[in-house]
Amino acid sequence: MKKREWMIVVAAALVAVAPRAARAQVYYLYPGAPTVTRDDAALGGTVGFGDDIVRLLGYGRFNINPVADLGLEIVLDETGGKWRVGAGADVKYGIVPEGKTMPVDLSLDAGIGFQTGGGVTNLDVPVGGLISRPLQLDNGRVVVPYGGLYLVFRHASWDLPPGVPGDDSNTDLDVELRLGASISVFTNGDAFVNLHIGEDFMFFLGYNANI
Repeated sequence: MKKREWMIVVAAALVAVAPRAARAQVYYLYPGAPTVTRDDAALGGTVGFGDDIVRLLGYGRFNINPVADLGLEIVLDETGGKWRVGAGADVKYGIVPEGKTMPVDLSLDAGIGFQTGGGVTNLDVPVGGLISRPLQLDNGRVVVPYGGLYLVFRHASWDLPPGVPGDDSNTDLDVELRLGASISVFTNGDAFVNLHIGEDFMFFLGYNANI
């Protein structure tokens, strides 16, 4: 089995064994609008901080055709002293590559994720568009500012103590702005920072490696 095929199998297995949980490119924003190429796959990780939440996340992105890629992720959240684990997947479709008809990259993205823990189960379905543009610095490094606007369908259900009345679920449709920038730090690696602004505010630091 080729190296790239082996990595796809490993990433798919990780998602398959994770508890049904999550929010992706469900729970983070991959640096840049372009899809990964057939010659590359991307692996990375990020840590996020928000209001009473800390998020650890690992991901992989893999090319599935000349204009689309697949993202898989595993997420672990700590909030209010309780832990939630989850997994997500998304597909990104490139609409316009930078340099052809526009000076930016444009893509569409849709995903689904599940999280569970602490008596709560979440379902998240984000759908949105992404834009980015690579900028070459004088020192040879590449900076990529990027952003996305998402509609996020969220459904949460929780366990109520026996005999306690009240709703045990809630469904919302939120608008979320996701902004970020990456900078090349190694030949095949980039550091990135993200902001998620919507129902929640989160700040992310991460590293992405093309392999």
